[in-house]
Amino acid sequence: MAVRSEVDRKLLTVALLVVGVTACGGPGAPGAGPTGGRTLHVLSSIDLEHLDPARNYVTSAQDVGRLIYRTLTTYTGAPGAKGAVIVPDLATDLGRSSDGAKTWTFTLKPGVKFEDGRPITSKDIKYGVERTFAPELPEGPPYGRIWLEGGEDYKGPLKGEELDSIQTPDDRTIVFRLNRPVADFGSAVSLPMFAPVPKDKEAGVAYDNRPFSSGPYKIAAFEPKKRVELVRNTHWDAATDTVRTGAPDRIVIDLNLDPAVVDQRMIAAQGADADAVQFEPISAASVARVLGDPALKGRLVIGESTNTRFLSLNTGRKPLSDVRVRQALAHALDKEALRTTRGGPIAGDVATTILGPSVPGHRDEDPYPADLAKAKTLLASAGYAGGVDLTLDAPATPGGKAQAEAIQASLGRAGFRVKINEISGSAYWSTVGTLSQQHDVVIDGWTPDWTGASTFLPNILDGRMIVKQGNQNRARYDLKEVNARFDEIAAMPDPALAATAYGELATRIMADAPVVPFLWDKAAVLVGPNVVGAYGHVGYVGRVDLATIGLKAAR
Repeated sequence: MAVRSEVDRKLLTVALLVVGVTACGGPGAPGAGPTGGRTLHVLSSIDLEHLDPARNYVTSAQDVGRLIYRTLTTYTGAPGAKGAVIVPDLATDLGRSSDGAKTWTFTLKPGVKFEDGRPITSKDIKYGVERTFAPELPEGPPYGRIWLEGGEDYKGPLKGEELDSIQTPDDRTIVFRLNRPVADFGSAVSLPMFAPVPKDKEAGVAYDNRPFSSGPYKIAAFEPKKRVELVRNTHWDAATDTVRTGAPDRIVIDLNLDPAVVDQRMIAAQGADADAVQFEPISAASVARVLGDPALKGRLVIGESTNTRFLSLNTGRKPLSDVRVRQALAHALDKEALRTTRGGPIAGDVATTILGPSVPGHRDEDPYPADLAKAKTLLASAGYAGGVDLTLDAPATPGGKAQAEAIQASLGRAGFRVKINEISGSAYWSTVGTLSQQHDVVIDGWTPDWTGASTFLPNILDGRMIVKQGNQNRARYDLKEVNARFDEIAAMPDPALAATAYGELATRIMADAPVVPFLWDKAAVLVGPNVVGAYGHVGYVGRVDLATIGLKAAR
């Protein structure tokens, strides 16, 4: 989330398909409509890395976070292309720009409140944004320090200092003064970092365990790595919220479950599991059974996304500092084998470029088709005819292990000796985002913060974005001509021309092979027979939009 004037929000309506396999009116069909009452269960095979809005920069946690806190703007709650559209949330509109889009003013809706009934004020938004500058909370988006005047030197509010470029002339007005034009800053403020945080609730890193609610639910209990229980925030007013439905009485999220067990429970759908949704896609072992059973297939929701999965190659470490070694790896990788570990075609399409087909600027090309002979020739030309040793960072989850082993096997055939370094799933992104802890190759992925290449390419490939902690440029790719081109594209007023330019730049970058795309994601999840209004949301890598689903009324 970086240096640029983002592609105009008109591009947010790019044709994306996010549909349920269910026929209209089935249990997962959007047309069924959410109904109130009872407890919704969410069965998750992964952890929630961070719920603190200053540190919440992973799509899974953002899907959950939207239940707890609100932001100035947000994704609309809808399937298909409409789901990618940004709409007002706490703010009355998408912001009013002046000074050539360097100053942005937002007005808060009247009647918005925290969970204790106190009004949400502009000072709470300001404080929430300021927290993202604190060195103690490094994992969140870098937009503040990149765009806000004085952001490069500001160290956050934890020692009492304020950022002068965020002004609050009254309790309902907040003004952001930027150091450059940002055409769609109104989309940027949909990120969790723009959620309100009361200063008197500050708890530093411990705020992660109990963010103060401004959304329809508040945290009743949280056992890290095990369970989150959400109950109604009685001070949330649905009349002020056009997106969230707040339909279930309670939402219980079980974390770090065995994926096979989640599949079994969702297939059986007995007892409370009839009121459950699967958070992560069905495992590869269950795909055939689900697709072969009409009743199960009727409860399957498939969401497409703008996410690309890829390997980040550490260009700052030998031997991957040699472009020929990186190109050899790109030719050697068996992408189909990787897709198979995720369930085959139902998991998405094999990726050939970093920008997927649903992202403006995508170009239909394949610079590194599978070619084992060419991979070996490139390695030999780089002086590694005897092969090379690499360490692969992978999440210590069943899915992560399967992917890592597929990578190890396919690269091994070309002469890469791959050692797998397993990292706890709950700390994976924080670990690989710390320069001192990252190794040679990272199993990686990226979803733009809102649809467009401007929140994709610069985030992961602009060398000026490399930081010691919270680093997203895990390829450590830093080329002056590419960085300069990012700035030139950011200044383009025509979004269509900017999208084309990003596509051309992506081609230029891929010649250096700092990343190896392997999958354009889809998410296939099962929902219980009592669940209504379920659809995959593009903003959350096709996961079910938790903010809008409900349960059938009890008989």
